[in-house]
Amino acid sequence: MNPAFVSVTLPDGSPCRVKVKSVELDGRRATATVIKDAGDDPDVTHKASIVTSVELKGFNHARTGVSIKGGIGVGKVTRPGLKVPVGRPAINPVPLKMIRLAVNEAASSMNDKDGLKPSVEVVVNVPRGVLLAKKTMNARLGIIGGISILGTTGIVKPLSLAAYKDSIELGIDVAIAAGLKEVIFSTGRSTEKVLEAESKLPEAAFVMTGDHMGFALGSVAGRKEIKRVVVAGQFGKFTKLASGHFKTHCSDSTVNLLSVADITAKNGASKEIVKRVAGANTAREVFFILKENGLGSVIKEISKMVKSNSAKLAGRGIKVTAVLVGYDGKVAASV
Repeated sequence: MNPAFVSVTLPDGSPCRVKVKSVELDGRRATATVIKDAGDDPDVTHKASIVTSVELKGFNHARTGVSIKGGIGVGKVTRPGLKVPVGRPAINPVPLKMIRLAVNEAASSMNDKDGLKPSVEVVVNVPRGVLLAKKTMNARLGIIGGISILGTTGIVKPLSLAAYKDSIELGIDVAIAAGLKEVIFSTGRSTEKVLEAESKLPEAAFVMTGDHMGFALGSVAGRKEIKRVVVAGQFGKFTKLASGHFKTHCSDSTVNLLSVADITAKNGASKEIVKRVAGANTAREVFFILKENGLGSVIKEISKMVKSNSAKLAGRGIKVTAVLVGYDGKVAASV
């Protein structure tokens, strides 16, 4: 009879009930399938099948032997700088520890009367892992062939920013491990593609920060390996960064068009243009107003403010360049 649930010990020692979809037995091998439940977290593996096989290989007089491998859909690490060594399946240390603990707990009831201990092989599979990995940053981090098995607590924290921040720190670690002294932080993929075309740096130098540019800059502060940082983004994000708002999600900050209008006035724009800037619906609209009226000086000044604010967060010893990318896919300012 297949169990409906199994109890798993979390890293903090507390038990967690995990629903089991199915269990299949084949000789000395048992294969269980569970469905990943990410709750409200924006996780590409939400509802994905995780299929794990455990095969009894024999008995020995030493401690219980546990060999853990990555199967179908689990990526392999190909670049240094991650928590997992090159050549190993992308299963992070905490999940590895949890798997070993679960096997040892189950094996404690299997010890032979002569003191023999079981040796088992565990293979973790994610059938749709290759497709799901295309929606992640794995390829950039040097993880090929599937997704990563991640985790620090064993449970998903709904709407947690920890996963995104972890990916930023991992990106920095990979750049350093690749021997790079420069990283390019971009607020989005459109910006990043422009910088990829403009720069001669390898893929490992690019780290997408999303709305967490402040966290990214703080993460390189004190990292002696990094000598230069490029902060890249489009006009909307730059107006926020110029005002000192480094958490740029709409729920954390808003575009201050009155401030932009003030800068526009100081750069010699007519009262009519200043009024249009102050009353614009979006930062994108302001950008085109400035471009159409030859006010590139305003765009450059905002970029200088971004550079100055970013340099304060990055700290001494790191040179910061701010690159503002236009909505036409071209660099509008670089300071």
